[in-house]
Amino acid sequence: MSIRGIRRGTAMVLASAALTGGIALAGAGSASAASGGGCGGPEYKQSCISATSEGYVNSDAYTTFSDANCSVDVVMVDKTTNFRWDKWFPCGTPNVKTRYQGNLLSNPARGHVYQTELRVYWNGNADVTYGPELTF
Repeated sequence: MSIRGIRRGTAMVLASAALTGGIALAGAGSASAASGGGCGGPEYKQSCISATSEGYVNSDAYTTFSDANCSVDVVMVDKTTNFRWDKWFPCGTPNVKTRYQGNLLSNPARGHVYQTELRVYWNGNADVTYGPELTF
């Protein structure tokens, strides 16, 4: 066998290995492996966090108040970095369960811990309900 044949054979083996490795990596996907999450707080004021099947972290909250004279801040907190995202709403309809869509984080960091806070402000008062933690 000539040197040219050995080089060609080696190149074929390396190309084959690279292609096989590339296919294996392409099939791995980007599935999220989050743990924790859910909702916290009493039925009339709940703070929630979850991981979606697309790999996002979603924060939302629910209230059932007898008075709509207030403001709601749905806060998603990255407890690893202490960064926060706020989303403000007027309080919902009295005596009706209202959902507030907080932030939908499309690029959560692996290993970070996220939590939602429901902050309600009325007549100079404030109340905070903490949801469970979600580790992404």
